[in-house]
Order: sequence, then C-alpha cells, then structure tokens
Amino acid sequence: MNNKVALYLRLSKEDLNKLDKEEKSESIKNQEIMLRNYALEQGLVVVGVYDDEDYSGSDRDRPNFNKMIKECEKGNVDIVLVKSQSRFARDIELIDKYIHNKFIEWGIRFISYIERIDNTNYATKKTSQITAMKDEWMLEDTSINIRQTLNSKRINGDFTGSFAVYGYMKDPENKNHLVVDHAVSDNIIRIFLEYNKGYGMNKIAKGLTNDNILSPLEYKLFNGSNLKLPIVKYYNDYSCINKVGTYIIKIKYQNNEKQILKNLTTIEILTDNILFNNKLDISLNKIKNNNIKIYYSTHNLDELNIKIKNDRLIFNNIDFNNNLMWKPVNDLEILPKNITCLATNIKELDRTHEIFYEFIVSLKENRQHLNYYYKVYPISDNENTKLKYEVKIRNRHQWCSSTIKKILKDETYIGNLIQFKTTTVNYKNHTIIYNDKDTQIKVLNTHEPIINLDLWNEVQNKLKQRKKSCKNGQNHLLANKVYCENCHRVFYKCGKNDENGFAYLCCKDKVNKWANCSNNKYIKEKFLQEFVIVKINNLLRKYYDLKKQKEINDCMIESDLFKVRINNLNKEKEKINKELLNKKIYLQSLYEDLKKKILDEEQYFTLKEKYQDDYNLLEERIKIIDNNLLSIQKFKKKLKNNSLFKKYIKINELKPEIVNNLIEKIIIGNYDKKKNERKIHIIWNFD
Repeated sequence: MNNKVALYLRLSKEDLNKLDKEEKSESIKNQEIMLRNYALEQGLVVVGVYDDEDYSGSDRDRPNFNKMIKECEKGNVDIVLVKSQSRFARDIELIDKYIHNKFIEWGIRFISYIERIDNTNYATKKTSQITAMKDEWMLEDTSINIRQTLNSKRINGDFTGSFAVYGYMKDPENKNHLVVDHAVSDNIIRIFLEYNKGYGMNKIAKGLTNDNILSPLEYKLFNGSNLKLPIVKYYNDYSCINKVGTYIIKIKYQNNEKQILKNLTTIEILTDNILFNNKLDISLNKIKNNNIKIYYSTHNLDELNIKIKNDRLIFNNIDFNNNLMWKPVNDLEILPKNITCLATNIKELDRTHEIFYEFIVSLKENRQHLNYYYKVYPISDNENTKLKYEVKIRNRHQWCSSTIKKILKDETYIGNLIQFKTTTVNYKNHTIIYNDKDTQIKVLNTHEPIINLDLWNEVQNKLKQRKKSCKNGQNHLLANKVYCENCHRVFYKCGKNDENGFAYLCCKDKVNKWANCSNNKYIKEKFLQEFVIVKINNLLRKYYDLKKQKEINDCMIESDLFKVRINNLNKEKEKINKELLNKKIYLQSLYEDLKKKILDEEQYFTLKEKYQDDYNLLEERIKIIDNNLLSIQKFKKKLKNNSLFKKYIKINELKPEIVNNLIEKIIIGNYDKKKNERKIHIIWNFD
C-alpha cells in the first residue's frame, strides 16, 4: 500500500510569537499538527517532516525542500502533503515541473489540504494552475511594491538593509534608524587610529585576531543573526579537522519524535579518545538556552566508566552536578588542554524544536596529518527513541585586510548612508547587479557618527597615497597581483633583499608552515619581473604587427557607431518593456474575466497560451538586446585597453602604471623538480 507521506511546511515571514530564537515558530508547529491529524485520519504513515522557515515560495534553493525532492526521486515517498499549494511553491514553473510532471513520473501523489488539490485527480489540475498563476502575480506585484517603498525610504534617509553595518545596530524603537553598538564601536575607532599611525591593514587584522575580537561576520552570527554564510570555498562545511586553522563546530539536534523529550545526555569526543592536546585549543562559542548544560572531564574514559564498542556508547548515567570528575563549561571559556571528553545534558526539548551549541577549535599544527572527527554519542532512557545529532564543522571567519579596507572606506562611520549599491534582476532571478555611483542613493547626517571628520579625512588621504613598500623603501611592483594556483592565496615578498632590492616571493601559507598548500617553492622576484617584461614585450610586438594594426584601425572606425547602436538598442528595449507591461495587464484581465465567468476555462487557457507565447518571445528579445549591449561594452573596454599600448614600443623595466593597467593577476603553479620549471599564467586586464 502506498501510504508513506512527507509533510512539507514553510513560513516566509518571521513569526513575532517565537518563544526563543532557537525554536521553530508556532505557525510551523500548527501546520505540522494539522497535516499530522489529516494523515492519521487517512491512515497514512509520516516518514519525513521537511520545513523551511523564512524562505520565499519562489526560492529554488530552499534546503529542506530540495532534501524532500531527493527523497521523492529515490522512491522513499508516496505522498507529499502540504497545507496549501502556496506553501509548496509560488512559482508556476516549479508547480508544473514537480506537481504535474516529475511527481507523476515518479508515482508520487501531491495533496494540498486547503484547496483539496490532488495531482491524481485531473479535475483539480486547472485549479492548481490558476492558483499558481494568482500566487505568482501576487508575488511579482508585492516585489514591485516593496522595491518602490524601499527606494522611497532610502531617499528619506531611512536604513533599509537586512543587517546593520559592524559598529551599529538597528534602533529598537525604529528599525530604519541606526544607533551605535557600543559593544564594538571602540574596535572601529581602533582600526582608524592604527591605520592613521601607519599600521598596515594586515597588521591591524592580525592584532584584532590575536586579541580574540570576533570578526564582523562572527559577531553577527554570535548575536543570533540568520545571516546565510557566503558560498566561498574556504567557508564550506568539513567532515573533520585536519588543516591548521580555527574552526567552529556546531552540534544541533531536532526533536522529530511524537513526545517531549527530557533529560537528553551525550558524550562527545574527537577521533577515538583523542580530544584536545597541545595542538588543539577549545572554547565554548555559543549557548543561550537554560535547558542545556555542558561539562568537561580531564579523566580517561576508563575512569569515567565509558566504553565505545562498535561505534556505540556503553555508559551509566550519572549526576554531573555531584561528580568531581565533571566540571561545567561557561560561555567563551577556554578549556584545559588535557580534557578527554565533553558531556551535554538537555533538560527538555519540545516536539519539532531544535537546540544547538558551538565550540571554537584551533589546530596549531598537524605534522602527522591526523583527521579529528567530532563524535557525538547520545544516551537515552528509552531504547525506541532514535537520537540523531548533526555535526557541522566550518572555518571561523577571521579579520583580514579586505575587511579592514572596507571599514576604512565606509561613510556610514561618519554619519552618512549610501544605499542601493546593488540590486537584483527581479524577484525570481537573484543575480546581483552592481549599481554605479549615479544610481546609488546617498543621504548625509542620518545617524550618530563613530569617527570624526578630521580623522576620516586624514585616513582617506592616506588611502589614496597608499603604496606597498619593502624594507629598503622601494615599492613592491607586483604586490597583490601574484597568487598561488593551489590555494589561491597571495604570494608575498620574503627573505633578504639583494643589492638591487630584489628578494623572493612565496605562497602566504608559509605562515602555517605549509599545512594547507604544497606550493612551497620560492620564486625569485627578479626572475618573475623579467618573465613579465618578456610577456609584455611579446604583446607589444603583436600590437605593432601591420595586420593587427589594420584590424585595430578598423575597430576604431567602428567605435564611432557605438553611440548610435547603444541608443537604438535602448529604444527597442524600452518599446518591448511597454509591450510586456500591456500583455501582463491583458493576462490579468483575462483572469478577472474567468472569475466573473465572462470566459469559460477552455477559452481562458486558449487566449492565455497565445499571449503567453508572445510574452515569452518578447522576453527572449530583451535577453538578446542585453547581451548585445554587454558585448558592446566589452568591445569598448578592449579598445580602451589597446590604446594603452600606444605609449610603449618596448619596455626594459616594470613601472606601476604598466603593471596596474595591463595585469589583473599572475598565477604561480607548483614547481616541477624533474623538468626544473613551473607554470606561470598571466591574466591580462583585457582578456
């Protein structure tokens, strides 16, 4: 009998009635109760509950939605049950793709409780399509209204960002106004003062890290922000710790049982009895729930009567409060290096709720290349209760020179707001578009400044004059241009200078004693500069080749047509956008005629299909126009860069102007001992 049902729950707005930031909203709970009762009445077995809180119905990257889809594709689900179709999605394409195609293909029944939509009942298909269209129109209209409202607020000097910039927080009495966050504002002043004294950005960042000051990203996360981590290689989750660095270990448990769970206990260790030794430091990062207590012990497992057999824990429950072998852990406490294991005790955890806690772990060196796996062994009074703890390991966000630079250039710290720096294509396409300065919205004196104008002006002048200098005062010409092919870190100058001021360059992983990168061969600065000079001279020869010169002359003639071409394309685009708007209005009127029964469903879908096809063709033409405009801009940039060659016939030495104008990056590969060579790739500014 096909009765395995998956419940999907979603809430797009933050519920104000949340009891605690770690708990699921009451709305999510109510959705689940409603669907569980329905499943019970119908004799269905719930095999999975998937919920996405604070996600839009048009978002295709909802984590639990995609997990459920994978389970459906594997054949582990017979029925997908939702409160309403809009909970599943507000996107016509997603509705059509899954409910009316993939689910049918996989033999999965879709049921929406409110509208009684059932994809096995053909009579409800049109109801589903009309509902989807109405939901998407509503979403689009809402998106347009929100954009207009936000722009009006920005013009009035109201803050509209999701997160306040580091050093500020949203005013509790007015979320559109910034107030100084005095807990960290001194760090901003410190950064400005140290830079003004002549400290380099790397030195400032290192000082903040050494003083154990949380970076802006970690500070947001520590204070309960729902900030989504950037999808960057070095921030990805890991299964274990094996490279030198600082990590955050997050342990999370969600109660999916039918009852409230009480007195949950775990024993936690790293890699089979190896916990923290002189190579590892640990401190508790976050715990803001009175229901959970954490303890540590410095005694070995035998003394604690703990045994691990076949990856299972054999252990008698004890009273942690009255046992001298266990000591409580406090927030941000740095634990002794000789601890052997940790233990947690959760007093109570309600249904569908989750609890989590985090540790900071620093690995100083790992010459033996050990893998430190974090193991959680739950203990339960009830053998039928399956306790599954999720462990995630990620790099801790550290202070870096780019963060310092961003802070030093941010006018927010002198009381000004510059907003609308970026936007997205539309409510469905979240590709970021960077706005130019003319499009950005700047309003002066909107909030209390942290930095006075005199200090600000001094720092801005120094930023303009900033040059990378070596110990002998000569500029390092290739600074911030040379990168490692393996780990993508910068190659920096090291070693003693010779009589001509040249030294060596090496991958910055040297500071970690090559723990994360095998590209540990130094390269002579003089050799690299000579290599670059040869490559640039090769380009110059090509440029002055007669055939190439003729092509460039032809291009210059064609460049006179740029203004006309761009103007014509923009006019066509404007005309098409008007047509699209008219067709959208017409489609909406068709729907209104259907509701008023002026049209029957067959007439409605026939007319809609015709106009939808025309609408799609116009959208495709818009894409072609945008691609043409982009190609013209690239072509103009290429011509501009080609004009740089006119200044030189041949170069004998590198100059800052040449390096900055022509070179974007230089990638250094591994040294091949057999061939006595290494790959060096130059990425030009006009590639």
